[in-house]
Amino acid sequence: MKFCRLPIAALAVFSLLPVLARAAQGPATAPGANNPDLAEARNYTLTMDKLNKLADATDAVNKLLASDAALKAKVNASNNDKLTLDQQSKAMDASFPQVAAVIHAHGITSREYILISVAFINDVTYVGLKRQGMIQTYPPNSITPQNAAFVESNWDKIQAINKRLTPQDQN
Repeated sequence: MKFCRLPIAALAVFSLLPVLARAAQGPATAPGANNPDLAEARNYTLTMDKLNKLADATDAVNKLLASDAALKAKVNASNNDKLTLDQQSKAMDASFPQVAAVIHAHGITSREYILISVAFINDVTYVGLKRQGMIQTYPPNSITPQNAAFVESNWDKIQAINKRLTPQDQN
């Protein structure tokens, strides 16, 4: 979980990275297409407002975790990667109410925080693979044309947001 520490949400997101990375091998359809949570994330419409809320909430959560070693250890020890989005958000709200409160203070629910995180990593991964020439076209059901265009046209801004998602101790 060193790429970016999106507490709780990252546990699910990073379990998806190997699946997303296999897209570089040119599958006929996107990996994980039968996973309803991944399908929901891939169809989720990203906007700069949503990404800024994600980054602001993540900044605040990272500051909270940096100030509370016991909470940080508890978050790092949690393992929700096999749970659905609904189960993960309920687990976050129940097990980490301080984290959930910080996220909610930024105008998003715990579930939307996780969903935006998964959508962000999915879409940036696919656009990045294409930008690097690892894939020529997006596999079916991997990224919506709207999100592909959004990420492509805002690549530099999105890279700046990605840096904000990485806690200072991970830079």
